[in-house]
Amino acid sequence: MSALRFAAPAYAELTSALLADAPLESCGVAFAKADPDAGTWLVRDAQSVPEEAYEVRTETSATLRPAYLIEVANRARPTGDSVVLIHTHPFTRGTPSFSPIDDAGEVELAEYFGRRASTGFHLAMVVGPNGCRARRLGTRGDIPVWEVGATLACRSGAVTAIELSEIHDRQVRAFGRAGQQILAGLRVGIVGAGGTGSVIAQELAHLGVLDFLVIDPDRVERTNLNRLVGAHPEDVGNEKVSVARSAILSISPAAQVTGVVRDVVDADVAALLRGLDFIFLCTDSHASRAVVGQFAYQFLVPTIDMGVSVTVKEGEVTHISGRVQMLAPGLPCLACTSALDGEQIRREMLTPELRASDPYIIGVHEPQPAVISINATMASLAITMFMGAVTGMPAHARFQLYDGIRGTVRPTTARIVSNCIVCSSEGALARGPSWPLPVRPAAFA
Repeated sequence: MSALRFAAPAYAELTSALLADAPLESCGVAFAKADPDAGTWLVRDAQSVPEEAYEVRTETSATLRPAYLIEVANRARPTGDSVVLIHTHPFTRGTPSFSPIDDAGEVELAEYFGRRASTGFHLAMVVGPNGCRARRLGTRGDIPVWEVGATLACRSGAVTAIELSEIHDRQVRAFGRAGQQILAGLRVGIVGAGGTGSVIAQELAHLGVLDFLVIDPDRVERTNLNRLVGAHPEDVGNEKVSVARSAILSISPAAQVTGVVRDVVDADVAALLRGLDFIFLCTDSHASRAVVGQFAYQFLVPTIDMGVSVTVKEGEVTHISGRVQMLAPGLPCLACTSALDGEQIRREMLTPELRASDPYIIGVHEPQPAVISINATMASLAITMFMGAVTGMPAHARFQLYDGIRGTVRPTTARIVSNCIVCSSEGALARGPSWPLPVRPAAFA
């Protein structure tokens, strides 16, 4: 969906600072990377306007000096940023609305910024004590405003109303109609439709998610049947995304399911993620996790990554472990937690032909043990984490470790590495299409 996205805690910090000057109206400005293909704007920087920038400032109006607007346009132009002009209505109850004075003033501002910084559409946003409203500068159509962090929260009022089914009555009793509306309005991606991915697809369909993108390059093998939910012996040879689609539609016939039988490490496939609101990362490939893990921060699309490991030594199981980690602004990324192997990423990025000729790749991949109950345990932890992130359900853990031998699940934390190339403002955070993803170029796909 078209949206203006803030990386947490930028929205909360900016609006708090602006509203602190009530009863006076206040102004702010944000610079955002536009992603025209997805219809989104990703806020890179947001700040209050300095006092000397005001030409007029009262309890009912605020006008900025032309010299300050020139500075803003000059900053946006060389970087190709979209400008978001922000002001407050400090006494509005509920979601604020633009006034007729705002409508008239934006016409001239839209013409000015379109001329001085013409690389993208610019936006206007009005903030009140209980939310905000945004639109393209000089127009009347609303654009949702989301704050992306440990929670995915719409700050611009209720999401689009969707008629709810009595099927979901029991979970509405848990997290409310508003939470159910959010679930029904999200477009969710599942990268990897195997052991954990197939459980994720099933549980999301039961929850009431209605719009899916499922990506997996593989077909069903007989050895998958012990853990691939929804697969039957006659599915051997079929695409895993087709099995996922059938499973989803058998639960929720009204759902929209787009399946892509490709690898997400390919540049054109990774680009499809840009239309999503949330992603589940369900692969055992380090390369795909590197791509999607960075994408989560670069495009402000929260992602939950999960991993499962059963270790067997001399015929005995020695370890049963799992990890569920949410990737979003303000949370450590996979690079911060040292969850990725750079050499493995290099190998997995190679085409089969290049991999066969690489002198540093020795031996054949050995299949790892896999059991459906352990996959389902991790997938269910991930779904509960998802509900806590989007519905307001009080499930606060964003990083969990599972020990199947001891029978424990414990929340954990990790240090965010300063200046991280993936998740910091010095790196990929909120840079959108202006920053490279670690994908395999089309020429090598």
